[in-house]
Parts: sequence; structure tokens; C-alpha cells
Amino acid sequence: MFEGVRRRTVAYFHLLRVLGRARSSFEFALPLLPILAKYRLYLPAAILVHLTIRPLTTQTTKYRVLVIEKDVFNEDVLEVVDGMAEVQAVGVKRAVLKCLALGVLPKSICDDAAYVSDDPDAEQAKLVYRTLWRKVWRYMSWFAHYDAVLTGNWCYWAEREMAFVLEDIGTPFVVMHKEGIKPPALFKVLSDRFRYPRHRFSGERRLFRSEAEGDDSQCHFNGRRMFVYQKLERDHQIEGKIARADQIVIVGMPRLDRLHRWRRLVAAGKIAPRAVRPTVLLLAFLKNNHLPSYAGIESDLAWEVLCNGTYRAAVQFAAENPDYDVIVRPRLYERLEVEELLDLAGPRPGNLKVAADGDIGPLIEASWVVWGHNTTVLLEGLAMGKPVIVPHFGESLDPRYAEYDVDLGDAAEKGRSVEDTVERLKKLCVSPPEIREDLEPAALQALNKWTGNADGKAGERVRMALMRELSASTGDESKQKAKI
Repeated sequence: MFEGVRRRTVAYFHLLRVLGRARSSFEFALPLLPILAKYRLYLPAAILVHLTIRPLTTQTTKYRVLVIEKDVFNEDVLEVVDGMAEVQAVGVKRAVLKCLALGVLPKSICDDAAYVSDDPDAEQAKLVYRTLWRKVWRYMSWFAHYDAVLTGNWCYWAEREMAFVLEDIGTPFVVMHKEGIKPPALFKVLSDRFRYPRHRFSGERRLFRSEAEGDDSQCHFNGRRMFVYQKLERDHQIEGKIARADQIVIVGMPRLDRLHRWRRLVAAGKIAPRAVRPTVLLLAFLKNNHLPSYAGIESDLAWEVLCNGTYRAAVQFAAENPDYDVIVRPRLYERLEVEELLDLAGPRPGNLKVAADGDIGPLIEASWVVWGHNTTVLLEGLAMGKPVIVPHFGESLDPRYAEYDVDLGDAAEKGRSVEDTVERLKKLCVSPPEIREDLEPAALQALNKWTGNADGKAGERVRMALMRELSASTGDESKQKAKI
């Protein structure tokens, strides 16, 4: 008994010390949540989680949905809930949940790709984490009622046991997959990556859980429903035994809706179709782009020729056309590597700039051409009616890479060499195609295949699917309270 009192006293002392330094409830919560979780201080943990939750929409509403925030995913969510007067969205940062988990789970499984484990101690820790969430959620419900929880992927390690608890008490835990495009071969790689213990990827074969018992029917998704962009993702989840067919709803990519609206406004002459000065937007990529090594798996595959050739084409095009701009857009965490690849491509002209920060939307709007490889932004360009070019030389011609290439069909022009790419860019900058209200059949086909949103109505489909879950769960509210 004395030891328990001492633990709580130490935890509360840390709480008071950090309180004096914190500039926000978020900063206050992060260092303390692991301590509170470790000592099973459920009520203080619930209070801190509650204090970090912020409103994303301001409607007076019938339903309140807790959104586990993440970049890009938030764009999909806001496209959906902004059109739902009866639903208020509030957000909690993923870091809050991770810090809570770190107080209970061993660090060896605190990773999306390492969470599945055959270590008995790790499995026991997961059960403790489930209990933690059951208690914390009960106390959180004192301060606010949540009718559902939305997150961006089924595999986030700090959320898997939370999904189990919420499903058990009857609160819908809904995954609205925010993933971008993935080539076919990467679907299989990632499915295995998140379903099996990490040592399975070093060549060692061990059985675990239901597999050891001869049961191959168990799925890994613990929540209620999964909204996915398109049929490819649905098939991937089912074939990978991640979710059951009845758990999955195809809705399309909601954040594409506003791009369809933009294109229609341009076609109506209400906004400008592009910048005044010809501008090429290059979506930067690295040599492991969507290959097995991209997911941390050892592989000898690399876009060596394709990558180097693309950056040579960018430098050459900018040098030959000083009145045009080339904007290279890397992911923020890949900027240094992209800068190095550009430096290797040759002296950098002044009209070629790297822009890693800020919203990419204005860059796409300003562009005359969108150019890149295996990126969702190419599809965003198609939805906006922009001409799209993809590099198609080097490794893209090697059969071993065929299933790692996202094929946009006739919707995109193919640069078949450095010189051919430069010439295609010049032609499109001299004479850009008119942006029309209706897209060409090839663009519609590519958008439907890869985003499930060729019509600009994905947000509407998500709203309908979400309301079905909220309406169904409302009748079980007394049961939820009893289980909590």
C-alpha cells in the first residue's frame, strides 16, 4: 500500500513540475502521459487527453466525432464534416496516443511495422494497454461524449488496442484510409509487413497466434468500419486478411472533391487556369520510390536511371528555357537527398527552385504541367485538368519493375528519355491544353482506378457511410454506458 502511495506521489510531483513550464495543454501532456500510464493513473491521464482535444468544426451538433489527426488525413476529414451540420469534429494529435502507449508497451513494438509480435511479454503488455484504454475512455466520457472515432489507417500501433476497446463497448472506430496511390507489388509488401512479426522479413519463419493454431481466417483490424478510396485497396485489405469484406466501404478520396470544383470554376472563367509565367511542377522522388526498400525491406531494386535522368531533364529544361520556371517539390524529410540529386544533375539554373514547405495546392494551381513518378499529386493534377507527364525510361522498361509502377494509362504523357521529356515539357508550355469542365475518358478512368473519385462526390459518399454508423450506434448508447 505504501509503495502505491509513493508511486502516485512521485507521478503527481512530476505533473506539477512540468505544469510550470508548459506553454500549452499539448506540451503539458506529452511528457506526463507515459508516467501516468505506467502507474495506472487513469483519471489524470484522461484529464490530460481531454485537455489536448481541440474543435475542428464549430457547429452545434447532434453527434460528436473524435478525429485522430494526421497530415493529409485532416484534409479528407474536413472535406467530409464541413458538409455535415449534425456532426461536430474534434481532434486529438496522434502524439498524445503514442505517449500514453509508451508508458505501457515495450519500445520494441512501438512501430507500425513491428507491432505484430510473438513475444509473450509484448502480448501481455497489449492486454494491459487495452485495460488502460478502457479506464481512460470511461473517465473521458465524464467530460464529453464521443459518438465515433475516426483515424487514417488500421495499422497505427498506438491505436490498435483502442480500436478493440471501442468496438467492444459499441463505439464505432472507423478507419478512413488516407493513403495515396500504391503500385500493385507494394500492396503485397505492405500487407505482409504489418501482419507478421518483423523477423519474418529476415528469412526466418515462425508461426504466431491464429497461424500457429491453423486458423488463417482471423483479420487484424479491430475496429468497426473501414472506408477506402478504391477497389484495389479493398481487395488488398481482404486478400491480406486485414479486414473482412463486410467491414469495408469504397467511398473515394474526399480531398479530391475541391479539385474537381476548382476545375469547374476555371472552365466557367471564374478563376485563372494557371500562372502567367509558364511553370513546370516536378514532384521529386528518390531511387527507392515505392520499392521494397521504401518500406524498409532489403532489395536490390532501385530507380537509378529513371531518377537521375529525371533530374537531368529538369536541369536541362530550365537551362534551355530561362523564361520558364521549374518548381521541384520534395517531401520535407527528403529535401536534402533531392538537393544532392539535383546537384549531381548539373549546374542549377536560377529559374529552377526547390519548394519543400507550405501547401502544395497553390503550386498545382499555378502549374502549366505536373510531372512526377508514383505520387498522388499526379492524380490531383488530372482532377484539375492539368497535363501530366511521367518518366518512362530506364528501369520503367524492365519487367521486374512493372508492378512497382503506377500506370496512369493514356491520361499521362510518357517521357521516354531525357530529351523526349524536355521536348514534351516545351510543347506543353508553349501551347497548354484548355481546362474543360468535363475530363477526358482516360483521365476519368485513371481517377476512378486510383482514387475512386472521378465525379467529385467522394465526400458525399463518406457522409452517407458515416451517418449510417452514427445512426446505428445511437440506439446502442445504453449498452455502451453499461460496458464502460
